[in-house]
Amino acid sequence: LCRHQAPPAPYRSPGVRPLPSMRSMISRSAAILLGCAVAPAAGSSDASANSKERPVMKVVRLLQDMQQELTKSLEDDKAVHEQLDCWCKTNEREKTKAIELGEQKEAELTAFLGEALAKMQELKAKRDAALEEVNRDEAAMEQASTLRMKENKEF
Repeated sequence: LCRHQAPPAPYRSPGVRPLPSMRSMISRSAAILLGCAVAPAAGSSDASANSKERPVMKVVRLLQDMQQELTKSLEDDKAVHEQLDCWCKTNEREKTKAIELGEQKEAELTAFLGEALAKMQELKAKRDAALEEVNRDEAAMEQASTLRMKENKEF
């Protein structure tokens, strides 16, 4: 199962040293092989056969160890790749969904702003009409009161 948080740190088994670079492995192998070829034959034919087998076996063992280390490294790299791949896919899904939701929210808010602006203009128009009506009514009341006072004085 993958974790849907931050990408995992590269995995390193405790006690396992990092693998040497390919260039250093090749140079090490070449030095060992060169040492085997240059080593002088000493002693009897049995000693000579023993000394030739011993370095070759060292090279074989070294290559086998390198193969085991590379196999372990490959397994670790595959596990890390799986975790990163899972994290990337999950993260992409989450971000895509968040973007879609954000775009929907933006469209909703834009529509709401348009409706609110239309409502504000409608309310301003009603307010202006009501103020005009109040002003007309006050003017009419003032005129009526002036007329009554005039009639009362004449009476």
